[in-house]
Amino acid sequence: MLLEAKKIELLDGRGLDKTEEISDNKLAEIVREGDSERYGEIIDRYQGKLFAYLYRLIGNREEAQDLLQDVFIKVYKNLRGYDAERKFSSWIYRIAHNEAVNHIKRKSLKRFVSWESVVSTKDKLESSSNEEGAQDAWIRKEISQEVNAAIDRLPAKYKQVLLLRYYSDNSYEEISEILDRPVNTVGTLINRAKRKLAEELKNLKKEVLK
Repeated sequence: MLLEAKKIELLDGRGLDKTEEISDNKLAEIVREGDSERYGEIIDRYQGKLFAYLYRLIGNREEAQDLLQDVFIKVYKNLRGYDAERKFSSWIYRIAHNEAVNHIKRKSLKRFVSWESVVSTKDKLESSSNEEGAQDAWIRKEISQEVNAAIDRLPAKYKQVLLLRYYSDNSYEEISEILDRPVNTVGTLINRAKRKLAEELKNLKKEVLK
């Protein structure tokens, strides 16, 4: 597989059955040993998850797609330095995270994350009825907009940990590796982030619970 600067042919997401039989670490080892064609399988496994992560960090689809290309180029070039003792997913997320942070610093972007997926798994606001009518749907849309605005007001360090924990479903240990911070610090950041968000949403929650 030829890797050209700024250009990688991303797979269509259909996947290959045989990739499910090999661990990420083993697949990385195969590529490092010279079978560069198998790198396409790594792309197939991670392009969807990494794109979603980058998009929610950056807030721009085209920029996230371009950055994803850069991430896969960097991953390929650095495979020989990958420590097989580490979890591969944490390693590749760390690269994606660093690329996104550098991109945000360069572009001085304001928007950082969407709360829509986080709100569905933790600290979610939902109507009391399972059958929502048009009015309920409108209310939920308004709530989503308010929550997004609240997330945008959080410091970047809190947005990062919320996204990694509740959207990408990373463990505290994995987030520790990605952010290069102690596990205890990660736990503290997540707790503080939820408290900060609760403060931002306090008035909204009171309105919803009336």
